[in-house]
Amino acid sequence: MRRLLLFAIFGLAALVGCDTAALETESQVVVEAYLEAGEPMDSVRLTRTARASAEYTPERTAVQGADVQVQRLNDSGGVAATVPYTETDSTDGLYIPETPATVKPQGTYRLRAAPPEGPVVTAETTVPAPVEAVRTQNDTTTYPDPDDENSDPPQFELTVRPGPSALERQNVYVLTSRSLLDLQSISASPPKSVAGRLLTPFYLDQYDADSDTLASFRVNSSGLLNEGNFTRNDNDTVSITLPWLAVAFYGPNQIRASVVDNNLYDFLRTQSAQQMSLAPGEIPNIDEDIENGTGIFGSFAEASGKVLIRPPNGDDLDDLLQP
Repeated sequence: MRRLLLFAIFGLAALVGCDTAALETESQVVVEAYLEAGEPMDSVRLTRTARASAEYTPERTAVQGADVQVQRLNDSGGVAATVPYTETDSTDGLYIPETPATVKPQGTYRLRAAPPEGPVVTAETTVPAPVEAVRTQNDTTTYPDPDDENSDPPQFELTVRPGPSALERQNVYVLTSRSLLDLQSISASPPKSVAGRLLTPFYLDQYDADSDTLASFRVNSSGLLNEGNFTRNDNDTVSITLPWLAVAFYGPNQIRASVVDNNLYDFLRTQSAQQMSLAPGEIPNIDEDIENGTGIFGSFAEASGKVLIRPPNGDDLDDLLQP
């Protein structure tokens, strides 16, 4: 379930409002599942599309009682191994592996979900090669002073060694920053003064103390970033500089660089095109690769590092957390 929460910020719900599938009279099964290279298989969520005028929540539209499995395919397309899934007791429509299994880098996997009613839903993904974190630079740095146009502190840099791409394109990354502050220990509606001490300027401007929580700003992700945007070193490593705009909180942050598969690439690319469309007639469909359904069954490989971001005024982190 950890990955469902991570990639939820990519806006899977956009399928309901913008994809033509959501406007059909017959509902479709919506898949949300991700595989990470070298990590245990994660959960699969199954829901159904709702009418365009209806409220969409995973709980109300959950698909229960489905027969779910993930198959690893061999080079000829046959099934090399099968991992059956079972529905959790705690969350309707959420399925987890019955036995632990590790995602094989560069392996091809097929999701097969048979709901109690309707056709079998299938999808395939080829997992990217592993990404190794080689080194980090400027692990402790200071956020630039918004009142000083000459403020130019060193930026955090993560150098990775990506595996060879099996696709007919260069590697494409998504950068994700996650604050490591214990935000749950802070009041759900903190005084603006607390947010002002913890949030960086851009996110402080977006923060509404009456309707937002600090935790809702914890995770932030970039759009798709081609490997050509980064510095390619002579030893086949890639150095990624963290943009200041990706940092929502002062203090400790985890920075992840994820290489995405074709399914996530297509999904995010077409979702971005939707967000840039100006008129309803110009909104393109989400490009997804689900047979007899909709949603996302994607995979990725990632490397990560940690950085401590100090506020520009020199305040100590412990002082920032005081009410």
